[in-house]
Amino acid sequence: MENTARKLELHTPAKVVGHINLAPQASPTPEPVPEHPEVDDFLDGRVSPDWQGDLVRREYDRTLAEIAELQAENRWEDIVALFHPCEEKLPELIDAGLDGDVRVKVSFALCKTKRHEEAIASLQKVVARDSRNSLAHYSIGYAVLDFFFQARTLRTIVPVKRKEELIALGHRHFDKAIALRPESVTYNYRHAVLYKDIEDKPKPAVPLFRQAIANWRGLSVEDQQRCHQQRPKYIKSLYHLASCLLKLDKARESLTVLGQVLDEDGERHHMHPLFKHFAMGKVLHALGRYDESLQHLETAAHLAERGQATDFVWELAARGALCLGKLDRATACINRIEPSRRRAYVRWTEADILFALGRRKEALKVLEQSASVDRRTRHKALMRICRIQLSLGELTRALEATRAAVRFCVDSFGNPPKEGRFWEAVCLYRLGRHGEALPIVEELERQQYHCPQFARLGHLVRNPQAVAGPSGQTGGSRPPAAMQALL
Repeated sequence: MENTARKLELHTPAKVVGHINLAPQASPTPEPVPEHPEVDDFLDGRVSPDWQGDLVRREYDRTLAEIAELQAENRWEDIVALFHPCEEKLPELIDAGLDGDVRVKVSFALCKTKRHEEAIASLQKVVARDSRNSLAHYSIGYAVLDFFFQARTLRTIVPVKRKEELIALGHRHFDKAIALRPESVTYNYRHAVLYKDIEDKPKPAVPLFRQAIANWRGLSVEDQQRCHQQRPKYIKSLYHLASCLLKLDKARESLTVLGQVLDEDGERHHMHPLFKHFAMGKVLHALGRYDESLQHLETAAHLAERGQATDFVWELAARGALCLGKLDRATACINRIEPSRRRAYVRWTEADILFALGRRKEALKVLEQSASVDRRTRHKALMRICRIQLSLGELTRALEATRAAVRFCVDSFGNPPKEGRFWEAVCLYRLGRHGEALPIVEELERQQYHCPQFARLGHLVRNPQAVAGPSGQTGGSRPPAAMQALL
C-alpha cells in the first residue's frame, strides 16, 4: 500500500490546519475474545490466532501512517482514492472494528474534495457502532459546517429543506461531542461558528465562544503547551465573540474583547493583522469614532499581503469617510477597489457616495446594474433605488422597486423584508393610497418593527388630513413637510 501511494503524483505541499490533528477518541484496541466464543455468534468472525490479529494491527498502524504522510502534503484526492470506501478498501479493519479512526481521517479528505455527503454517511457508521466516539460526532458537525462554507465560496444556493436538515444534523452531533468532551476548546468553537456564520444567530453563539475561551484559560501552563494546537481556536473564539457582541449592539464590550485579541495574539498572528485591525475599525465605526476607525482600516489595508483581498476594508473606510462628510476621501477609498472586484455591498456604498455628491442618476445606474446580477442580496439595491426614486419624485417607479424587493425576498427566503414593506407603505402614502398603506403599517406594528420615523408614518397614514394640502391631497411628486424626514 505504501508503494502504491508513492507512485501517485505529488501535489503542491501546503500546511494542514484543522481538526484532523486532534487525538483519536476511539480506542484502537480490539475487544477481547470471550472465553467461550461459541455462545457469542456475532464474534465468530473476529476469533483468530494471535498472529492474524498482529497482522490486522500492523495494517491499522500502516494505514494511519500512510494517511498522515499524505495529509502532510495535502494529497486529499490520493487519500480518497486509496481508502474510500472503507468497505472495499479496508474490509479487514472493518471486521476487526478498527475502521473508526480511519473513517474520521478519510472524511476530512472527502470534505477537502467537496464530497461532504459521503463524509457524513461514512462517519454516521462510526457513531452508530460507537456512540461515545466524540471525534466522530465532532467530525460530522465539521463536515456540515465545511459544506456550507464551500457553498458560500462557490455561491451555491442550498435548498431550504436540505439546509434545515444539515443544520439540525450539525447541531445534534456538536452537542453530543461537547457532552462527551466539554473541556474541548475546538468543539465549542466550531459549534459556535455554525450558529454565527451559517445561521447568523450571534446570541446562541456567544455562550459557546465564552466556553471555548474559559476552557483554554482554565488549563495550566503545562496543559496549554501540551494542547498548543487549540490555542488558535482560543484566539479565534475571542475574535468571533467580539463580532457577535457587535451584532448584539454591545459595541463597548466588543471593543474590550478585541483589545484582548491584540494583547494575547501579539506577534503570533493566529489572526492575520489585517483582520484584527479591520475588526477594530468596524467596532470604532459602530461607536461613531470614525477618525479612529479610518486609522485602523487604512492600517489593515496596508498590512495586507500581496494578492490578499482588501475590498471589504476600503468599503468600510469609504463609509466612514462618508459619515465624516469627507466625500473626496470616501471616493478615493472606493476607487482603491477595482471596478471588476466591486461586489454588491461595495456598489451600495458607491451609490451612497454618488447620491451625497448630488449625482443621483449615476447612483441609480450603479444600483440597477448591481441588482441585475446579484442573486443573494438584490433586495438591498432595490430598496436603495426606491429611496432615490422617492427623492426624485418618481413615486410609481419607487413603488415598483420596493415591491420587487419584497417579491425577491419572498421567493428566495420565504419572508418579506420588513424594511421593504416599510418603504412600500411610504410609497403608497405618497401616492395618496392610504387604504393600501394602513394594513402594511398595522402588520409591521404587530411584528414590532422599529426604524426611524416608523411611528410618524403610522400617524400620517391614520390621519392624512393632518398634512393635506389646500386641495386636500397628500400625494404628488413633492412630499409634504411632515414627510421629509422619511426620505
